Amino acid sequence: MKIKPSAHAKTHLRYHIIFSTKYRRNCLNDIRQDVLNVFKQIADRYGCKIFAIELDKNHIHFLIEFSPKYSISQIVKLFKQISLYEIWNKHENYLKKFYWKNKRVLWTHGYYCSTVGNIDEEKIKTYINNQGNSSWN
Repeated sequence: MKIKPSAHAKTHLRYHIIFSTKYRRNCLNDIRQDVLNVFKQIADRYGCKIFAIELDKNHIHFLIEFSPKYSISQIVKLFKQISLYEIWNKHENYLKKFYWKNKRVLWTHGYYCSTVGNIDEEKIKTYINNQGNSSWN
């Protein structure tokens, strides 16, 4: 277990988060690498560490650690908003096949999140990596 120190705290906070596509549209497989890359870029930009990430045709799982200065809802909002913008800019014509009315949507409003203890972390990494053909290191 690696403790993350900051000025006034030492933490070990890891979260298993799942986002689903709006209307459970099966649109992620064909843009898989770009989605994974966008999530990594967001994590790097905001000082988060992704330990495992995998997507299926209509949802994405990731195991993440971030500073306690951010709430879970703030991190979810950041990842959803930025990934929506970046992915639509790169794949607008493709995504228009799945979503209509000139609305740029990709993720549902909801999400799943659970905290991860030391004992469960390897099991969750294995579970996430078995969701598809993992190419995340």
